[in-house]
Amino acid sequence: MNTTDRYKFEENGSEISFMPNYSSLNTLIWWLVLVIIVLPAIMYYFMDQMSGDAFRVVFAIWIVCMGYLLFDLFFRVPVKFIFDKSERCIYKKWMLSRKIMTFDEMAYFINEERGGYYYSIGKKRNQFVKNYRISNYFSGSKKSIEREDEYIKEILCPILIAVGIAFNERE
Repeated sequence: MNTTDRYKFEENGSEISFMPNYSSLNTLIWWLVLVIIVLPAIMYYFMDQMSGDAFRVVFAIWIVCMGYLLFDLFFRVPVKFIFDKSERCIYKKWMLSRKIMTFDEMAYFINEERGGYYYSIGKKRNQFVKNYRISNYFSGSKKSIEREDEYIKEILCPILIAVGIAFNERE
């Protein structure tokens, strides 16, 4: 899967749109199938050997996993960012489109956390208070650096050109 497919990147004359969490959809579906089929099958097989308390603990873990997976599936993956060139605005679309900032207010930066980093956008005045992740996590591995270079070339640079911001190389 190439980078434009991984982010469901689309560019036409008047707007650029992409989904930063789209690449996790296949993994999420596999985990969902695993949690729906395998864990209940294991619970059914060992139900006679488990006490009532152990069953409740395993069932609670199953509920938490299902909640997390369904939350990601319905609330994180379908989020789309739209960079409207004609109105010079950035929209975040989940079910309804919501204007989050104009091109003049946008700043992009790299957030580092938990041994990895990702690209974010935010308003210039409060970019560290409220920001939006626009890439997957990257690490320092060779494969991750290749994926980051592809992301920069195919996704980030067209966005920055449309917005009118110069790209700053990472040291």
